[in-house]
Amino acid sequence: MAGLDIGYLAAYAISLASVVVVAFVTLSLARKWSISLGPGRVAGLGRDEARRLRTGDAVFLMHLSIALGVGVTIVDAVIAPAMAGVPLLLDLFRAASVPLIVGLVVAFGWRVQRYYQSRRVGRGLGVPGGFASASTALQLVLMAAIALTTSELVLLWVPTLGWADLILDAVRNALVAAYYARPSVNLIAKFDRPLNSVSTPFNLADVIAGKTDPGAIRAGVGKVSEFSPDQSLSFDSCVEIGACEASCPATAAGRPLSPRVLVRKLSLLSRADGGGSDVLTSVGEDELWSCTSCGACVASCPVSVKHLDLIYDLRRELVSKGRLDREKSAMLANLAQSQNPYGFKNAARASWAEGMDVDTLQSNPKTEYLYWVGCVSSFDQRAQRVARALSKILKHAGVSFAILGAEEMCVGDPARRLGEEGRYQELVLQNIEKLNSYGVKKILATCPHCFNALKNEYPQFGGKFEVVYHTQLISDLIREGKVSVPPDKVQRISVTLHDACYASRYNNIFEPPREMLEASVDDVREMGRRKEKTFCCGAGGSNYWFKVPQQKSIAGIRAEEAAGTGAKTIATECPFCLSMLDDATKVSGSGMDVRDVAEIVAECI
Repeated sequence: MAGLDIGYLAAYAISLASVVVVAFVTLSLARKWSISLGPGRVAGLGRDEARRLRTGDAVFLMHLSIALGVGVTIVDAVIAPAMAGVPLLLDLFRAASVPLIVGLVVAFGWRVQRYYQSRRVGRGLGVPGGFASASTALQLVLMAAIALTTSELVLLWVPTLGWADLILDAVRNALVAAYYARPSVNLIAKFDRPLNSVSTPFNLADVIAGKTDPGAIRAGVGKVSEFSPDQSLSFDSCVEIGACEASCPATAAGRPLSPRVLVRKLSLLSRADGGGSDVLTSVGEDELWSCTSCGACVASCPVSVKHLDLIYDLRRELVSKGRLDREKSAMLANLAQSQNPYGFKNAARASWAEGMDVDTLQSNPKTEYLYWVGCVSSFDQRAQRVARALSKILKHAGVSFAILGAEEMCVGDPARRLGEEGRYQELVLQNIEKLNSYGVKKILATCPHCFNALKNEYPQFGGKFEVVYHTQLISDLIREGKVSVPPDKVQRISVTLHDACYASRYNNIFEPPREMLEASVDDVREMGRRKEKTFCCGAGGSNYWFKVPQQKSIAGIRAEEAAGTGAKTIATECPFCLSMLDDATKVSGSGMDVRDVAEIVAECI
């Protein structure tokens, strides 16, 4: 008996020491990056995790099972000696263990599946043997941590093996300290960083004013050591969970990009030579151009790795070195010469409004809303119908609005996503100067890329405007009764909504387009991937303006998913999505109609 007690106490001491090690390593890493682990920050993370829990995301639920399983077993190990004297406490832990065991078993199965899928993706990308071995080792560590945690929870039901539970806890905690303390710190640091925040390597206004030496500016990153400490923490926190890869449209289409592989390449490269070698010798150009900037990788990562920050900086490096093909160079040249990516004359920007009696700011500077039409709806004949539909709705509702017409220029989003920060900021400053000259206070946009730039990026450069998305305004007008659809005008059609990435995932606009459809059609069907889990059309990240190698069309994948609902119409809320999905349905021969939600409402009034 005494031998057993001594053995149990030894196991308890080892387990308790492992808990101390986990806490010490985590606190040390937090201090290194000046990250607060205070109660307020931890509480904020808890609220964010609860919000994500409500979305019902399966990957997040598995991640939560792992995190809670580790937490429960650590607490159990710390208070283990008291368990025998408080039976109710043991009962509570056992009750909590049941759903966690189920979640952990599912998570382990998903991990095995992701392992084989990651091997397949790796072979398709031609990753070297050293990378594949390192990837396998890290994924096996994660599987081991899940298996150990599951075993600990199961042993709660076998009190006579309490010492074994403590030993397993110590082994698992060693893995946590070695591999998962850093991701935990990264999560606490970045869980609330908005997806729509983009790093700004310099301020062009300061350069023009002589406050910044142009020679000191470096927009891109050529070596791993040149990434900021914050970015290094991000890519070093990747533990190959694989949620980013599973949600990435580029990977799904067979493009030469996996966000998991990209960040792990950077992490391994930094350890191999201290980050001194050229990143672009390991990261391919097509790999970087394949990204649509949809943000699915960032939104799905349970430990808040910021893949897009890394891709933008590497694209900036490609631009600074002039490594652009004819399509990309032409688009940037068009922005410089014509202030739109098409290269068309700006005098034609308002041709869509002919015969509609639409004011310009020159003729009506006191209007309530400036309607920012955007380049696609200004020049693309199909998208021009969206601008006309919105104008019809606004006039019907008595909303005062005007356009800039020939004075409107591109917001610069295509340049920034491509990596040409200077060209982007040139357009920003010119646009802000124009808007301020008219005293613009409210802007209405039908393009989510324009909306996102004007709302979330322009304020950094002095643009202070209230920016409204067209689905938000129209749904408000319907709710207020200013736009009404008589029962006999409700369209007898089946519609499925495609959420635009920059409206939904970037700006959390989910319900307005659905409210518009519910008011104007009698059959609305949802795709499996919707709202914050939407699947990209393939146009983002400036991909609309150039081609990258792929095995399947991203838009084609999405069009197939839409057809799977049985709906006859795809409703969009973005001119880029409208164009991409319209082309995809024609190629597939599905016969589906593709219309913007504004067009659907306009047909009912």
